[in-house]
Amino acid sequence: MRMHDVIVIGGSLAGAACVRELERMGIDAIALERERFPRPKVCGGFLSPSAVNCFEQLGLADEIRKAGAVQVSSARVRVASVEVEILFERPGLGVSRSTLDALVACGARVEQGCPVHEVKRSGRVFHVNGMECSVVIDAAGKLSRFTKRRSVDEFGIQYVETGTQGPVLNFWFFDDAYGGSVSIERGRSNSCFLVKKDGLRRYIDGRDCLVTGPLAYDRLPGDFIAIGDAAGMVDPFCGEGMRHALETGMLAARVVAWGVRRGASYAEMKGEYETEWTRRWAGRRMIGAMIRRLLSHPLAFGFALRMSPARLLNRMWD
Repeated sequence: MRMHDVIVIGGSLAGAACVRELERMGIDAIALERERFPRPKVCGGFLSPSAVNCFEQLGLADEIRKAGAVQVSSARVRVASVEVEILFERPGLGVSRSTLDALVACGARVEQGCPVHEVKRSGRVFHVNGMECSVVIDAAGKLSRFTKRRSVDEFGIQYVETGTQGPVLNFWFFDDAYGGSVSIERGRSNSCFLVKKDGLRRYIDGRDCLVTGPLAYDRLPGDFIAIGDAAGMVDPFCGEGMRHALETGMLAARVVAWGVRRGASYAEMKGEYETEWTRRWAGRRMIGAMIRRLLSHPLAFGFALRMSPARLLNRMWD
């Protein structure tokens, strides 16, 4: 029977980043990914400046730029009758999720085409797909069967079209949806919208698009260390979904590596990780929830956006 220190369920951004960090720190870890890369996935395609920093830490930022990622230096946001231009203090990048997933998994210990259906535990040992380990990390995304979340009647839809947006992230707010469009590699634009269930048909009728959902922002108490969307989604408006995936993956790796070396129990590692996750992300998630509530009052949201747009983004991206 194969044995590892850590098994990560899911090898997309969060899972692959976690395995990369664990391997770098000398921990025997493997990620099991049900899909094969590259593959299409609903995603906004925008790497915030802080997400770019995460890729710098992973040593992959130059590879992403070589793959054709487009520098994004400003945002144009429209809500009701308000249109606001926001210059970024630091540039972000536009790139497709299929390119990102393949790049991050490449060279990492990610077994693709390897779905996980069940995890069993006997004392301090987990049994996964005929393998044993002392630590399991859930990186299986917002639809993970291993971590419970509180779902909402909202769905994500994505279109990829020929033509670019230039160095601008365009963002729109409608009565039943919001989303944006950003330039990505090979002269294309990636458009992604968050749509209420009742309005979904109007946005997908006759279009070639990808759909995912229902979405879930809040994770319920569970048995596993959860990273990325399995830990709860960050509101798409924040532009921090991919940063959240990368940062939580690397955070879990550091906590687990230290725990494995000192012989900590799984419960101790999980508690330490969740405490640090809350410290880093509770504030940003609060901002996202506040924006979500404001969206039902577009005039008030438009006024707030007009008064201090740069401050709002910089607070989310610090």
